[in-house]
Amino acid sequence: MKRTILGGVILSVFFLIFRMHSGFAEDRIIWKAQSSYPAGLPQLYEPAVHFKKIVEEITDGRLIIKMNPGGAIVPSKEVFDAVSSGVLDIGFTWAGWWIGKFPAAVLFGNSYPNGLQMREMLAWIYTGGGLELWNELYRGYGVVVLPPYGMLGSENFCWSRKPINSLQDFKGLKFRTVGIWGKCLERLGARVVSLPGGEVYPALERGVIDAAEFATPAIDKKLGFQEICKFLKVPGIHEPCAPLETLVNERTWKKLPDDLKNKVKYALMLSCFNAINLSMKQDAEAMNFFLNYPGLHVSRLSDKMIQEIVKIGNEELDKYARKDPMFARVLKSQRDFRKLVEPYASLVRLPYPYGSSLIK
Repeated sequence: MKRTILGGVILSVFFLIFRMHSGFAEDRIIWKAQSSYPAGLPQLYEPAVHFKKIVEEITDGRLIIKMNPGGAIVPSKEVFDAVSSGVLDIGFTWAGWWIGKFPAAVLFGNSYPNGLQMREMLAWIYTGGGLELWNELYRGYGVVVLPPYGMLGSENFCWSRKPINSLQDFKGLKFRTVGIWGKCLERLGARVVSLPGGEVYPALERGVIDAAEFATPAIDKKLGFQEICKFLKVPGIHEPCAPLETLVNERTWKKLPDDLKNKVKYALMLSCFNAINLSMKQDAEAMNFFLNYPGLHVSRLSDKMIQEIVKIGNEELDKYARKDPMFARVLKSQRDFRKLVEPYASLVRLPYPYGSSLIK
């Protein structure tokens, strides 16, 4: 009799454990994800992988992100449409790609002369109405914009085969770039060329283009531009920082339980925080590498050049604002936020102890 009871208890326990495991498997949610960037690219792809790991850890495996690199499911510049249609549940990308469909997207990509600095941009997104405007921009397209999964620091201004020491040096220069910055360069006399990222290196190497901007020091070092260009110009006045866009399909997001929604947002904060700290170290290491790279001349834009570029940039932004009401609203919001925070920031900013002693 005791054996029968004991056997029944054991069977009940095993049945309960089986039901628990089966229930867990049924409750598990799997999201199909893709980046716009290739695997292993620092500061662009890796923060998305870090986000995936955090999500799976803090949800105890209830939410699984099936990560794919750029081009694995859809072409890199079709991530927005793929999330919108439900081909992807979540996409990791950059808002500036969508300027053709949404002109104001370039403001969220922060790709224009004298854009918001990193802390300004993050504060605007989280506390200044930026995220709300971002979602309003895409309303009706079936996507939800979540906070950035990462944040790039300042880009390099450009790599070139020829020296650029004045604004006159842009005249006739075949320069690879995109967006509003391209409009500014055209006003300076440059011949702007639009090329996909993978074609920039060979185009510079063969002399198809004379100069190009691509990304941050760490990313540019990974791509090897120092091997084929003699001149590197800083700082990246055209893109002082760049929030990396997190897009989720609207139906996918609505189906997610509220407790998991909160954990996804928390994971994004952690992945972005980690990306910011890591990129500062990576960019500093890369710049030190460039400063000591044989035959490479690293130099700064003059204050006069920066002032003129900013002036031209503001004029181009105002042109867009006159044509597009949403662009005007986002631009005003960013400018108003800068007016709010800059007086305080200038009061507490300490002089950098080493100045520009290494970069002439």
